[in-house]
Order: sequence, then C-alpha cells, then structure tokens
Amino acid sequence: MSARVHRNPWPWSALLVWGCVAGSEGPQGPGTPPADPSPGLRADLFAGPILVPDHVRVDSILEMVVGVRNGGTRAVEAGWTIQIMLSTDPMISSADIPIDHFSATRDLPPGGKDQYLRHKKLRATTPTGLYYIGSILDVTARVPEASEANNVLQFPAAIVLTARVPPPAGGN
Repeated sequence: MSARVHRNPWPWSALLVWGCVAGSEGPQGPGTPPADPSPGLRADLFAGPILVPDHVRVDSILEMVVGVRNGGTRAVEAGWTIQIMLSTDPMISSADIPIDHFSATRDLPPGGKDQYLRHKKLRATTPTGLYYIGSILDVTARVPEASEANNVLQFPAAIVLTARVPPPAGGN
C-alpha cells in the first residue's frame, strides 16, 4: 500500500491534558466499598490520523490504518465505536458517507495511542473523484470524556477514487 500521512499541525504531545488533582480515595478497610475514582480523572479520546493510499479504484479493497489517542487521565475500556466517513469536503461530520464502523478491541491507557488496520470494499456505485477520509470516535457516547469536541478528525486524509476496471470485452 502506498500511503501518505496527512500531517496534523498539532503534535500529539500538544494535546495532552494539563494535569489533574487526585483527591483522597477514602478509607479502604474491610466492609468499606471501594470509593469511586477521583472525579478529576477523565478519559479524552482524540481522533488520530488515518493512513490511506493516494488513490484507489472503487471496485478494490481500501486499506486504512486508523489512529486513536487517549489524551485524558483515565483509561478507556474497549468496546466504544469508531465510525469512518467519506466526505467531499475536509469537514468530517455524521452527514458524510459512512464506509466503516467498528468497536475498539483494546483498552486505551491514559496518554496511550493505538491503531486499527481496516480493509473495506467501497461500493462500485460511489462516484469517482477527490474525497476525504475521517473518523468520528465514540459515536454512541459510551465513554465519559473531558471533551467530546475532539472526537472528529480535524485533518482528514485526501484520497482520489478512480473508475473501476471494466470487465474484458467478450470475456467470461
């Protein structure tokens, strides 16, 4: 796969949460239920870059590497949903064309990054041309986060969808 990386002007390190103040967890003796984790500890999902080829035929398999990051101070358990969108403009939204969705299969620790390799066959009826591929994280709002505003990829990858290869004339 010939992939190119769309560079985000905000490096992951600039997206770290500024800190948290942990309070007392309270006594933990026999018969005492465990205290809730500190309310200052929050997960914060960030849509990471998506690596795709510069172009792909609409009748072929699109290979994508989908990046995610937890910039928060609390781990995110597996099971939240990632949706991949195809857009005619660089503003990814739920109104765009959904091409894939899947559940995160691994926990994401505070400050952790992860990538998911995805293979998707595009519909042959998809019009050819320039598109942008982006992600929307936690579309079912399963993860309580410090901010929901960063769940949409701000700098989606550009990709050109080209015409499918016609079958050979008079072929089988």
